[in-house]
Formats: sequence, C-alpha cells, structure tokens
Amino acid sequence: MPRKKKPQYKKEDLIKMIVDWAIEGVPQAKIRKDILNFGYQISYFYKLYTEAKPLIRETLIEVSKDRLEETIVEMEKQYYEALEEGDRRLANDIRKEINKISGHHQQKVDITSKGDKINNIEVIRIIEVKNNEDD
Repeated sequence: MPRKKKPQYKKEDLIKMIVDWAIEGVPQAKIRKDILNFGYQISYFYKLYTEAKPLIRETLIEVSKDRLEETIVEMEKQYYEALEEGDRRLANDIRKEINKISGHHQQKVDITSKGDKINNIEVIRIIEVKNNEDD
C-alpha cells in the first residue's frame, strides 16, 4: 500500500516539499527519510520523486541563472574598482573571468594531448650534411 488512507499531505504538497528541500540542498536520503517518517511507503516516495525531478531541474536552472547574473554584476564592480586603482593586470584577469562565465571565451583544448596539459616539449633538430664530393 503506497499511501496512507488518511494522508496528512496531498500529493502536490509532498512534491512541492521535495522540490523545496532539493533546491535548499537537502540530500535525497534525508528527503526520503522525512517522507517515510510521514508514514508513506518507499515506493510512493520514489513515485513522488520521479514526478518532482523535472520541477527540481527547472527550478535549479532558474536559480543558477539568477546566481550567474549576480556573480557577473559583482565581478563588473570589481573590474571597475581595479581600473580606478590602476591595476590593469587585475582588471584584465577579471574581464577574462567575466567572459568565461558569460560564454564569450572558450578554453582551447590541445587535441594532440587529449586535452591534457603539455609539460614536456621535445625539440628535434634536423641537420643537413653536405658532401664535399657534390661540389
């Protein structure tokens, strides 16, 4: 029997609780334990969690967009402060980070090393030897 006969919460309320907890960063194990403590079966929890997943994903995308915008605004302030102080190197570094976050700068990956950093570079010299007989 997945549900209680006289449930304390409606299905929609439980899904909203699961979404809210997940957004707050509560681990799934803790959410499961809390739902089970309400008297629901584990199979019902998984059914609820499956229905809540798309809502969690949607909400997290919106939250991350807001956080990203806040981060960019804060970094812009730091950029202008560095310029006012005359620290062009710091200002340039901050601008690079802003561009990375905004997606305007893409990290170049060396395909010859499978993306790994190249630490050892070998130089091969080719020496042309001329025979005196050819003169």
